[in-house]
Amino acid sequence: MDYNVKFNFNDGVHDYDLPLVQSANVPKEGIKATVISGTRSDGSLIIPGGKQSQNITVKGLLVNAGNQHADIVTAIQNLNTNITTNVATFTKTHISGVSTITDYSYTVRRIESIKYPDSMQVYQQAYEIVFLILAY
Repeated sequence: MDYNVKFNFNDGVHDYDLPLVQSANVPKEGIKATVISGTRSDGSLIIPGGKQSQNITVKGLLVNAGNQHADIVTAIQNLNTNITTNVATFTKTHISGVSTITDYSYTVRRIESIKYPDSMQVYQQAYEIVFLILAY
């Protein structure tokens, strides 16, 4: 069975599929609530406080297709150009057979610089991107 997962970043100007994503955390929707537990009773008071802020952390690899340092440098430049700090839609989809299924889609903003761990940038370069979810 053909099964393909895709992570897409679209800010209205840049429509970019993130390359070789190795991991991405699944956001857990929750609320900011103050919980007051009694010391002499079994119950608790819950005071709602809105939605809790969530991040999506994506880790992946840029791979050198042509065995040249310039290919990795170009891939890094493409990632930096296309993954902006603008408000964007971040979508995870998977293709099963001929059907494309959306797993989740959030309005996000990149809140940190894209991280590139130390590497000789010869065969591959790891990257890490953190997005703040603005709307569930």
